[in-house]
Amino acid sequence: MIEATVHGADIATGDTALLLDADLAVLAADPAGYSTYVAGIRSEYRNVDDEDWSSGRAQILQAFLDRPTIYATPSARAHWEDRARANLAAELATLC
Repeated sequence: MIEATVHGADIATGDTALLLDADLAVLAADPAGYSTYVAGIRSEYRNVDDEDWSSGRAQILQAFLDRPTIYATPSARAHWEDRARANLAAELATLC
């Protein structure tokens, strides 16, 4: 199940789908919570210069946005998909 958290893995089912959705739940946080999450991620990669960070992060965000769905379960899609896409798109706009 942990190996399935490598984003871009095939859509999972059952308990693995629940784990994947839980792993990505933060993407649907309220805007302030999402900003805190992004700041934490940036801090983890503080050794990466701003240009490389922006380029790499933009690729990750775009990959999520290009997926037909971010979440594996119907419930997560119903509750989180729109908010997550809005957060990802807003962040991506700051990087371009």
